[in-house]
Parts: sequence; C-alpha cells; structure tokens
Amino acid sequence: MRRTVGVLAAIPFLCVFGVLGAQKSDQQPVQDFEIEGVGLFQCQCTAFSCPCQHNGAPTHGTCFAADVAHIKSGHYGKVKLDGLNIAMVGDLVDAKSDRLFATLYLDDKASPEQRDALSKMVQYMNDQYVALPGEPAMPFRKIGPTALEFSESADRTTYGVTIPGILEEKAILKRDSAGNPASTITAMDDWSNVVHNAQNVDFRYHDQRSTSRGMSQETMPT
Repeated sequence: MRRTVGVLAAIPFLCVFGVLGAQKSDQQPVQDFEIEGVGLFQCQCTAFSCPCQHNGAPTHGTCFAADVAHIKSGHYGKVKLDGLNIAMVGDLVDAKSDRLFATLYLDDKASPEQRDALSKMVQYMNDQYVALPGEPAMPFRKIGPTALEFSESADRTTYGVTIPGILEEKAILKRDSAGNPASTITAMDDWSNVVHNAQNVDFRYHDQRSTSRGMSQETMPT
C-alpha cells in the first residue's frame, strides 16, 4: 500500500530534495529539486478521519483519487518550474499493490524540457519516497501534457482544478477567526507531512484514454 494521504486536503508545501546521493541503484538519474506551492488531494472518503492519513487501509478497499500540485516557485536542476501544474489520478491507495495505477497529467504550458523535469521529479518521489520498502512504485499507464488549470481564491479558502472534459475539482478550506485553517493534522503525503482538511464540493473524473476501459469517478459533496 502506498504511503499517502487519502482525504480532501489543501496542502501548502515546500519540498527540498538533495537526491543525487540518495538514488536507488536501478533509478534513472535525477537532479536536485526544490518546489513550493499548494497541493490538493481529493478522494472517495466522506470524512476527515481517512485511515490512509496514517498508513491504514483505504475505507473502500481502493482509493480512486486525484493528487494535484500547483508549483508557485521551484526548480528541477537548472530547469525553472514556476507556475506549473501537475495531476496524478487513479487508484492511488490500495491494500493490494497490484491494483495500483495512475495517469500523470503534465501542464501543457510547460516546455518539453519542463515536462521532462516534472515527470522525472514525480516518478522519483513516487518510487523513492512513496512506495513502501520492497513494494513496486506506482505504475503510470499514461504520461502526457494537457490543459490543466489550478485556482486559489484571494482569501485562500476556495480551490479548484480543471482539465477540460476530464477532471473537475472544487474544495472549500474553512478558516478560523485568525485566518488559520480550521482543521490541520500531521499525515503521510507526497508533498508535505502536514495537511489542512477541506470540504469536498465537487470531484468528477472521466478519461476514456487512461485505461483500456476508461475510468470514471464522481463524489457527492461532504
């Protein structure tokens, strides 16, 4: 089972990796990278107490989810990644590792060099950081560029993701009177070890190209 958070979450993140000396022997060469931005993870769970947050088995056995990151600033080696978005969608958490799969969507505003950097960065994190010891990394069935829009309201309470015709996401992050997120926990996640629980308003996904039979997922507001 992958170590990742299975909850509706808006995650300010800062990832700093000095990876050149920490690669597995069978990994492709990876450059040092540093990124800062916001992550949004939406899944099937209807409550904040998702067991995946603490490496438990998914409530429904599988966890069809979308893990999106908006990079406000950062780099991979010498390649700048400012303003780019990436999304990983599929069965991202599963008690049976042979059922895991994902499609990796790369921002079509990125240059070929930037897309290559994004792909290598995510695949490195998935293999080195996310997979449990002895467990294979998440298999990506498709990796490619697409129109991918991320939005954050001025008061940092409303977050949205759109891949036209494929993915629609909207989440509301409640804040207290001081402006701090109302629900913050430590959890296992690709991007950060602290997450802010948010309310799922909309999560719809359908991509006939992602598998031989296609994949669809829709959740009701919680």
